Amino acid sequence: MRFLIFLSVILLGAGMSAPSLAQNAGASKSEAAKPSPAKPAPQKPQGAKPPDSRPSDAKAEPPKVDPALLASARAVAGNFQLSSADGARACAVMLQAEPEKSGGFTIALPLDSCAVIPFAAAVRAWTPDPSGALRLLGPDGRTIAEFTEATGGSYEALREGDGVYFLAPPGGLAGIEAPPEELLGEWTLSRARGGPALCRWILTDALVGSGRRVEVAPGCTAPLSEFAPTIWRIEGGNVVIASGAGQSTLRFARQEDGTWAKTPERGRPLLLARP
Repeated sequence: MRFLIFLSVILLGAGMSAPSLAQNAGASKSEAAKPSPAKPAPQKPQGAKPPDSRPSDAKAEPPKVDPALLASARAVAGNFQLSSADGARACAVMLQAEPEKSGGFTIALPLDSCAVIPFAAAVRAWTPDPSGALRLLGPDGRTIAEFTEATGGSYEALREGDGVYFLAPPGGLAGIEAPPEELLGEWTLSRARGGPALCRWILTDALVGSGRRVEVAPGCTAPLSEFAPTIWRIEGGNVVIASGAGQSTLRFARQEDGTWAKTPERGRPLLLARP
C-alpha cells in the first residue's frame, strides 16, 4: 500500500514538471529562433578626390585692349630719347605696342642707363592719350609723367618740383632748336591769336647770368606785371622766360604758325606773338 502511494506521488510530480520542462524547452527554442542583431557593415574608406584632369592654361590670355587705343599705340611706338630739358641727363627708351598686363603698353626702359632720370625706376608701362599726349605709368596704372605733344615728333612734360623732360625721336630735339636771332625783338602776350594784348616783352641779345635780358614794356596787366621777367633763354627747343628772382619760369613751345604757346597748357593759355 505504501508502495502504491509513493509511486503515485512520483508520477504526480513528474506530470507537474513536464509542462514546465516543455515550456522551458519552448522558450529555449524561441530564444534560439530569434535572429542575432546584425553587425553594422564596415564602411569603405573614402579615398582622396581624383585630381582635376582639366588642362591648365599654358599661357594667360593677353589683356583686351580697345582697338582704337591699340591703333594709336602702334602709330606712336618706336625708339625715343628721354632727357632733361638741358640734355644733361638722357637715356634711350623704346615704346612698344604690346599690351601690358597691369595696363597700358610695354616700355623698354633700361634702369642702368636711365638711373639719371629720377622717376624712371617707377615706370612700368606707357599709353597714348586721346588728347595726343603720352603718359608713362607706374605698376598700379597711376600716371608718373604726362608728355604733351610738341614739335618735330617730340613730347614734353613738366614734373612739379622736378623740372621739364622731353621724350623725342633720336636726334629730334636738335632739329627744333631755334637760333637766338630768331627770337630777338618785341613780342606781345595774349590769351589767343589776335586777342587783346596783356603785356609786351622785348627779348634782347644782352647776356645776363644764364641767359639774355628781357625788357618789359609799360602797361602789363596782372598777373604778368607781378611775374616781372628779367632773363630768357632757349632750352630743349623751348623759350624759357625767368622771373627776376629766378624762382619762377614760363616755358613756350614753338607753333606751326610762328607763335609760341605756354607749355604745358595748364589753366589759362598764354601766347607769344609778333605785334
